[in-house]
Amino acid sequence: MSAQKAYTVVASYYHWLVAAPLMGSVASVLICQQSPKEEKGKWMFRHKSLGLLTGLIVAPRLGYRIFASAKYRSVGHPTGTGPIEGKLADVSHLALYGFMTIMPATGIAMGYYGGKGLPFFWTTIDGSSVPNGDIAKRSFSIHKTLGTYGKFLIPIHVGGAMKHSLTGNAIWSRVNPFGRPMH
Repeated sequence: MSAQKAYTVVASYYHWLVAAPLMGSVASVLICQQSPKEEKGKWMFRHKSLGLLTGLIVAPRLGYRIFASAKYRSVGHPTGTGPIEGKLADVSHLALYGFMTIMPATGIAMGYYGGKGLPFFWTTIDGSSVPNGDIAKRSFSIHKTLGTYGKFLIPIHVGGAMKHSLTGNAIWSRVNPFGRPMH
């Protein structure tokens, strides 16, 4: 295995803290789509709760990513990554950041401006006392379209990590907040 530079511990924690609810939210809506009518409500409540949690975590993650951009760039691509593969990785990462930011934002806007509120595990946070159907409708359109295609970014990301792992790169330790690779 070749040695790899690691992301900061903070970046590693953010990676996993966002990954869990993001994947859970996507899984919940996919399960909902295949569920009988009487079960759809509980799966959508889970989807919305996990989506809101994703949004709450992705906001500081995005801020950290912007302010610590030099630290991210210094990690670079794994050993053996060619220029085309590196550009494809950069594009897929940028798209995944867009997905994990825009999806919660549009979901939150739908719930808030639609007036129904924001489901959050054991409660529902109130929506706007003056609903705005135009904002809710536009948010729904963006959310549905991006969700249809954006969900494929997650297996692309995981597949890229698996590829690097299978080619001998210590890719998992780059984002492991507990075990840091040797420099």
